[in-house]
Amino acid sequence: MGVTSSQLCSLLTKFTALNGLNTYYFDPKTNAFRGSWKLKIYCAIHHALCVLALAHMSYSTLSNMRVSVTVLTIGGTMACCVKSCWEKAQGIRKLARGLVNMEQKYFAGRPNGLLLKFRYYMKITFCSITLLRIHLIQPIYMRRLLPSQFYLNMGAYWLLYNMLLAAALGFYFLLWEMCRIQKLINDQMTLILARSGQRNRLAKMQHCLRLYSKLLLLCDQFNSQLGHVAIWVLACKSWFQITYGYEIYQMVAAPKSIDLSTSMRVFVIFSYILDAMNLFVGTDISELFSTFRADSRRILRETSRLDRLLSMFALKLALHPQRVVLLNVFTFDRKLTLTLLAKSTLYTICWLQSDYNKLKA
Repeated sequence: MGVTSSQLCSLLTKFTALNGLNTYYFDPKTNAFRGSWKLKIYCAIHHALCVLALAHMSYSTLSNMRVSVTVLTIGGTMACCVKSCWEKAQGIRKLARGLVNMEQKYFAGRPNGLLLKFRYYMKITFCSITLLRIHLIQPIYMRRLLPSQFYLNMGAYWLLYNMLLAAALGFYFLLWEMCRIQKLINDQMTLILARSGQRNRLAKMQHCLRLYSKLLLLCDQFNSQLGHVAIWVLACKSWFQITYGYEIYQMVAAPKSIDLSTSMRVFVIFSYILDAMNLFVGTDISELFSTFRADSRRILRETSRLDRLLSMFALKLALHPQRVVLLNVFTFDRKLTLTLLAKSTLYTICWLQSDYNKLKA
């Protein structure tokens, strides 16, 4: 990669702090998370502006169901982010610190592997495209939906959407880092179990299993701390799929009823595809997490010298969720993405059928 993991962590925490998600940042010089009273004042002002922006957009879009539901889902994400930013326990900070400490102490400089590297660059690419789309092209598209007080509405929309984007990016890279650590532990366990005659085998295995136990605790923290934010982000993305899908079907079924230029029609189709791919990429890294967890169970099961230590840890591993579970209810995987896309398409078709006679007229 072009930057070290410390620099990447620093950039990510500064980006999330800039959008009001946390009152701390990672300092690569001291390898520690640092907070400051200036950053707390900044976040307090940022959150106050977000509340005002949400109130203004909610009031100005009451007559437009499409934009008002968008504002509602983004507002739910904002509320969860504000709550986690000011909570006393600081669970997300502890989770990030635990992952960074494990990375720097035991896995610094180790290769990611082709699968993780591909998903890393793919997510960075999609995030960059989304930032450019929202800040450069989205205002042209939104002008017909919010003609009055346009600049004020767009400023409020940017403020809220940037927080949602930062929350989604932080969720993804925390999950990506857990996948990386899990893969490297699997590689180390495979190497230890494959060489039965090596010295200090028991001590090395105990060290490896201790690392895996720490990772299991961090995985539990991830599921409990980021569940609400993830649910609201998924709701927002699903609503984007419905609204963009409605306009695409409208272009096909009643093209004269929609007042969009050719370039804006291309933008709608592109946004629909990009949001769908973002949903798929987010759950794809979760599928990779489940694959690495299954590899861990297979490694323990297939070893020819399965002693008591490995048997106890295999039982402990079996008691933990094998997938990313949100709020102990929703399994965050590819099946969830396909279900959301199918339900969004079904709702879009029903919505279009109810408006079809009006559109044809």
